[in-house]
Amino acid sequence: MRLEYALHGNLNYIAWKDHMEAVLEDTGLKDFIDQEVPKPATTNAQEFAKWKKCVALARRILLEGV
Repeated sequence: MRLEYALHGNLNYIAWKDHMEAVLEDTGLKDFIDQEVPKPATTNAQEFAKWKKCVALARRILLEGV
């Protein structure tokens, strides 16, 4: 997923931020930037893997928008 809306310093920060928040909201990941989503206990491998995947996806979305 390559985003076409890149950050250009302070020239478009507000528009970029709004766009990133909308993309993260659409993918169900906005909580990962609005608050700290606690890491589940490593004893629950399935929940931990899901959390880890969400963190990676949120990071990728933001990095692809820079």
